[in-house]
Amino acid sequence: MLCPEVWNFPPPKVMESKREHQDIESVQNTVNKNCFYKSLIITCPDEIQPPSSIQGMVSEDTDYYKLSECSLTEFVEPVFIESFVKNGTIYCLTADRNCIIQNCAAITPDGVLTLHILDYIYQTLGFEGTKRPHNYYEINIDLKTIKHKQKINSGLSKLELFDFYIIWKPNNEDICPSSIAKYFSDRDINVTVHSLSIKNISPDITEVPAIKDVDSDELAEWIGMLAQEAELDQKEAYISSYSQPESINALKTTRTSVYIVKGFIPSLLISSLCEELNEYIKSREMDNFWASISLQSDENSLWQWNKSSPKMFQAHDSSCTIFFTQQGHIEYSIGQLKYS
Repeated sequence: MLCPEVWNFPPPKVMESKREHQDIESVQNTVNKNCFYKSLIITCPDEIQPPSSIQGMVSEDTDYYKLSECSLTEFVEPVFIESFVKNGTIYCLTADRNCIIQNCAAITPDGVLTLHILDYIYQTLGFEGTKRPHNYYEINIDLKTIKHKQKINSGLSKLELFDFYIIWKPNNEDICPSSIAKYFSDRDINVTVHSLSIKNISPDITEVPAIKDVDSDELAEWIGMLAQEAELDQKEAYISSYSQPESINALKTTRTSVYIVKGFIPSLLISSLCEELNEYIKSREMDNFWASISLQSDENSLWQWNKSSPKMFQAHDSSCTIFFTQQGHIEYSIGQLKYS
């Protein structure tokens, strides 16, 4: 017979928040607080396809690159810093890593290289860092003002080779973003190009719940059901059955576009999409009309829950749904640490 204490696991730590009457600047600040996302869902009621402007933003110049077996010393090379860090915006994150058991690294748009290093390895590098949970240290290297390059290069060379996802947005529009891929390829690093995965769903519905009648968490769940192409009108009443939210002021339309995008998605793209959705809402005259964007974080990336908490690598699961309305926008976020 098993000891009862074996199954006495503590519940996961869950963070949930809701902010109403937000303007577009507040929404963009929320999105840009973190850099790395893996999926988004754009929901546009009374549409078969999302607006063409949104489709164009997602499909044009959104390729990202994967560097295979790349040394961290590549990122402190003077040519890399001068050509890319100081002349554009970089989003770079270790690929396919588990930050609970593995070293990780990232370059954020401010030009800082952040290392997430196991305690016993950190002790061998000669760096100054900050103690983090689960026997890790965090090391921050500002690439724009780097000093003691030889010492830094020596420490980074002791670490293993990594795979990275990387995107570069040049300051000069005449320069191609793929220049960064050519740079690494010329340095004999294997580079592959990847495109965002895009899918549009037009589910069968009878009406669209109104945001004024339905709680944000219920509406976010309804969007999730549409994205999973689940059956909303279940004929059998099981304990785990899903019931669509009741809405007195529901939008009388049988059309909804659910636009699903997956891949390595930088906050810069999402911020631009939010601005476009903000303008799109103003053009619609249907009563109680809303549109939304739902964001899913990269689980093994630098993450900051709020302004008072530090941004650090932590195994987590976080989603945020932003509802755009003409009366003000609503942010609903929920997430949990996988290991607290």
